[in-house]
Amino acid sequence: MLNTAEATLQREGTLDASHDFDHIARTLALAETIQRHEGGNLPTIQAAVVFHDIGQERERKEGGDHALIGAEMAAELLRASQFPQELIPAVQQAIREHRMTGKSRPGTLEGQILYDADKIDCLGAIGIARLYTITGRYNQKIYSELPPEIVEPVDPLTVRELRRRPDYSPSIEFRLLFDELHKHMTTATGRILSEERYTYMADFFLRLQREVKGEL
Repeated sequence: MLNTAEATLQREGTLDASHDFDHIARTLALAETIQRHEGGNLPTIQAAVVFHDIGQERERKEGGDHALIGAEMAAELLRASQFPQELIPAVQQAIREHRMTGKSRPGTLEGQILYDADKIDCLGAIGIARLYTITGRYNQKIYSELPPEIVEPVDPLTVRELRRRPDYSPSIEFRLLFDELHKHMTTATGRILSEERYTYMADFFLRLQREVKGEL
């Protein structure tokens, strides 16, 4: 499956290193760690993780929701493989429900594990690196304060447009998207992993603020 996912990403294209094949590999490792503690059907989890972001580039080019697009693409690829066909609907459900929008949470344990693993990869040292990868793509600032006209909470779907602002930065994105993310994990293991990474990330942006202001 990993080879199929990598080939599909290469064919479809990827936005940048924040959503490339390495993100899939890291998310898979996290999901397998969570599954060892929480249970769940491992083949379903693995397939859902491997294919959860393959709709990203089509969303960028054509619009729509990459989670819904990816669920259909995953089913097509899995039907042409030796993957247990009876598990495909569960894989699709997990992919459809992994996106960080609204208040709803995944309805299955497998979906919860994908959700948590995908979000944990947004936090910690990796999360910081991913944010600055996006910074380069949009030519953002290294640091900036939240403009008063941006009112919290912000719908995650609007952030892509906010990233185009000349005064946007990873410090703003951390505040808008990730400052409460660790509180929304759906598994006990996910909460433990996310809280440690969140603390590291929050400390980084606090230090960055102090360095920018000449306090350190």
